[in-house]
Amino acid sequence: MKTPTRLRVLLVTLLLCRGGVLYSDPPPAISLPLTGKIIVLDPGHAVKDESGKIINPGARARRFGAWERDVALGVALKVVPLLEAQGAKVYLTRTGSNPWRYNRMKRSDNRSRAIFANVVRANAYVRLHCDWNRSHKLHGFTSYYFRWGSRTLAKTIQRSVGRTWPGRDDGIQRRSFVSASAKMPAVLLEMGYLSNPKEGKELATDTHQTALAQVIAQGIVDYFKK
Repeated sequence: MKTPTRLRVLLVTLLLCRGGVLYSDPPPAISLPLTGKIIVLDPGHAVKDESGKIINPGARARRFGAWERDVALGVALKVVPLLEAQGAKVYLTRTGSNPWRYNRMKRSDNRSRAIFANVVRANAYVRLHCDWNRSHKLHGFTSYYFRWGSRTLAKTIQRSVGRTWPGRDDGIQRRSFVSASAKMPAVLLEMGYLSNPKEGKELATDTHQTALAQVIAQGIVDYFKK
């Protein structure tokens, strides 16, 4: 008995299909939110002179606690793979084995880092620091920006961090020290006060640095998704 033509076509179609998708159809392309984006992360401080001595160490937690330079680098190194997993190309201004170049003036040092971000044509420039104050009561995190085009990035990162630590949100502020020379959206995040006993201890821990890295990376992703 011959199988009707219409039935044969139906059988062939069923054999070629799995879950309603033809074998011959290519899988849908996965678009990562940071594909094609270049991000520069600037872990602050740790500038060295010609002899290799650190001349710009940054702040330090009370009672011989963590150095700002170490906290900033620790968080930055944890942010890198999170951004890369979302498709970004990430540059660091310094690593543990490759410190930042020596500059005699703080202003020229900051300008050099911004120029580096310009040279690699970054889409975003994020500077990581820790705050310090003579009063040990001050606490919280703040995002700074200078150019108006950076305000949205500052707000997005601040919002992301604030979702994890809502009681420590000190808001965003406009300051020229962020990096007036940067041509792309640039933000400086003060991740907490090393002078505060509680935050000073937290910032030194791997657990807290990991949590900071996650919310910073999420803030950057949220910015580019918009």
